[in-house]
Amino acid sequence: MAPPRVSNEGERVLSPILLAAVLSQSAPVPSPEPVPTPAAVPGPAGLEVLWTSRWDEALEAVRKMSNGRILIYFGDDGCGQCRRMEALVVPSTSFFSFTRDKVPLFEKFSSPEGEKLAATLRVKEIPAWVVVTPELLVTGRQVGPTSQTGWVQAFVEAERGWAAYRKLRDEEKAKPGDARLAFDVARESFHRNGDSLAEPRFARLGNDPRTPPDLREQSLAYLATIQLDAGRPEEAGKSLDQLLSIAKEPLIRQRAQLRRADVDIALGRRDLAAARLRAFKKEWPDSPSLPDVEKLLDAIAPKAPKDAETPK
Repeated sequence: MAPPRVSNEGERVLSPILLAAVLSQSAPVPSPEPVPTPAAVPGPAGLEVLWTSRWDEALEAVRKMSNGRILIYFGDDGCGQCRRMEALVVPSTSFFSFTRDKVPLFEKFSSPEGEKLAATLRVKEIPAWVVVTPELLVTGRQVGPTSQTGWVQAFVEAERGWAAYRKLRDEEKAKPGDARLAFDVARESFHRNGDSLAEPRFARLGNDPRTPPDLREQSLAYLATIQLDAGRPEEAGKSLDQLLSIAKEPLIRQRAQLRRADVDIALGRRDLAAARLRAFKKEWPDSPSLPDVEKLLDAIAPKAPKDAETPK
């Protein structure tokens, strides 16, 4: 099972116990002029950048490009760091150059559309800048205040990573039977908010007994996470049961057992989840997860208070 990792593509929260991470510059792509719209970000600009202010508007503009992407800027009223970042980044020639193959979109973080997009892209603080494909596959992000140099460097690295990901997908097409390549594409897609790309690959690898054992186990673990995130706990339970039937390594088994309890909780089966957690304590008395197991047990199956003394 894939260990939790910190990724600049956002976090994937699996349960109260486990945090599953969710984590060379590409050649410029010629693009037509963006649809003229009023600038959404206030303040002077050294070079004119045309902004959109709604997702549908940005989507319409990006579809007129070849391999175009959308640069979403999340800001809000009363955000001092947002004003600071706007003044540092937006007027720069680097920003102008960066947006030549992208449609800039300003999203007010507290607006209904901004809240929805931020939740989808796991943006929890502002200012934040996220580059996505029209399908909301994340190609880069920079979250929180930074310097102009820091902002530029973040997206230089992001563009290199995006180019590497596209190359990896090309290699997968050339070698469709390579399990390692398929797994690497699935994992990277997962960390880029691309569950629709990752799920069929993880399912194929996890259900194929010819898949190398380590890749098969990790694939089933990722698959269960996607299924839980999508609100399909019964499917996640089947994936975890399959994982537990083949997993040998103690840490993998522990994590799978805890995730299986998460599924029971999601299905409203608290008694069954509590029984699993108590069995976990007996099987793994030295597990580093025991404090979290105790907390969860107290939450779903609190112990009955001891009988108070009868007053005389």
